[in-house]
Amino acid sequence: MLVKATEEDIAQYMDFVYSIALDQTRSGYPLFSDGISTKEQFVDHIWSGLRKDGQDILLFTIDGVVEGLIQFFYIEEDRYLQTNGFFINRNTAEALAEFIKYADVHFAGYDLYFGFPKRNSVAVDFLQKSGCRLVEEAYHDIFIFDGAEKPEKSNELVKVTESNFSEFREIHQTDSDTYWNSDRIYSTLSEWIIYMLYQDGVAAGYICARHGEIFSLGYRDNIFDERIYKALVMAILSDLKAAGYGHTVYFNDEESQSAALDMGFSCIGEYVLYVKSL
Repeated sequence: MLVKATEEDIAQYMDFVYSIALDQTRSGYPLFSDGISTKEQFVDHIWSGLRKDGQDILLFTIDGVVEGLIQFFYIEEDRYLQTNGFFINRNTAEALAEFIKYADVHFAGYDLYFGFPKRNSVAVDFLQKSGCRLVEEAYHDIFIFDGAEKPEKSNELVKVTESNFSEFREIHQTDSDTYWNSDRIYSTLSEWIIYMLYQDGVAAGYICARHGEIFSLGYRDNIFDERIYKALVMAILSDLKAAGYGHTVYFNDEESQSAALDMGFSCIGEYVLYVKSL
């Protein structure tokens, strides 16, 4: 059963839910089991789910016993709904089924996104069998800046601004399931660090980062190129290091994972993203 959480509930069950969040087999994204995130960050994240507009928290109970919570946010104008906290002690499949029913009633017409570590096999198995689309599969990698020299940038790189955004738009690759398309990036351009790498006067690849996290990297011909990959990642690492970040995150795919590990990234798990149209 799902019930709307109160402030008293959050205070009472915070430690219990945090213990679940440290276990990838019982939790969803965002991860707090990465060895970097702190309990203080977890606590702030949970409270924000109760107090910020466009977010909410539901308790999951079995026979009156609280077994965890589901946190989510929504963007009404985009018909976008996403879990940003899924911490269930037992009966994860039942919790997912109940949340999808809840979303069907309260968010009809939305696209519902679920991010999970692959280690949560119960969640992944349920989503695969329930009509959800697998739209992303990646390695969850972390780069820690402590003690690292500031990476050097390639002179082939150009920073993306309003004046050259049309060139970025030409090579920026997304699909209908990607929220951060070119239009949404442009409308929030001040929040982004974006570089393009040029070869023979033509933009051959790009990389995008926002709020300290690398979001996407792509190539004009959509063919992996290790040299371009490393030059683009190095540029972002240089800027984030200079901005004072202690670490950054990037979700690498199979073809780039070896290059990422060679550059000093560490893998903490594998990530899957599912979407269900309500």
